Amino acid sequence: MVEQPNRGEQEQRLVAALRGTFDVSVMNFGSYNILYAANLEANDARAVLPGESADSVQDAVSMAEHLLVGYRRQPTEIVLCPVDLAEAMPRITGAAADPADDATPTVPLPVNMTNLAGMAAEGDVERASVTIALSTGHRVVLDVRGRVSFDELPEVTLDQRRDVRDFTEFVDFFLDRLEDMNPV
Repeated sequence: MVEQPNRGEQEQRLVAALRGTFDVSVMNFGSYNILYAANLEANDARAVLPGESADSVQDAVSMAEHLLVGYRRQPTEIVLCPVDLAEAMPRITGAAADPADDATPTVPLPVNMTNLAGMAAEGDVERASVTIALSTGHRVVLDVRGRVSFDELPEVTLDQRRDVRDFTEFVDFFLDRLEDMNPV
């Protein structure tokens, strides 16, 4: 999430809480740009019966409704990190000076040249859709919005338009790299 000097205090706390979850979950967290995305395939992927858990990281990420998407150009990689908003949101409004404190780690899924089966993107800075198909058959459809509001914190809007622009440019870069590695 790009630093923006015009973020209000509550939006800064929201960014810190989300970043906190990513940072405790991902090794080398500082080398990634991140943004929030909803997973449009989450409900379709929920074939797990109540009381059962996902069998793999791919299952867990496919079923996660809310994801933090980390990405970097070198090495070229995306990391899909589930975020539990019910855990993160209270840290924003809580008394802790830093809402990143006490973030609960999740198990992220790296997506790179070894496990990516395909990727497609469409949209613009206000709203983009990125479909990621993994070699295991799992699929995630990211709904990436320039401005995001959460039901748990409706008075705060996360402005990530710069992040969405950068991410869509990254997806083009990633697809070019993939194409260079697998010429037709």
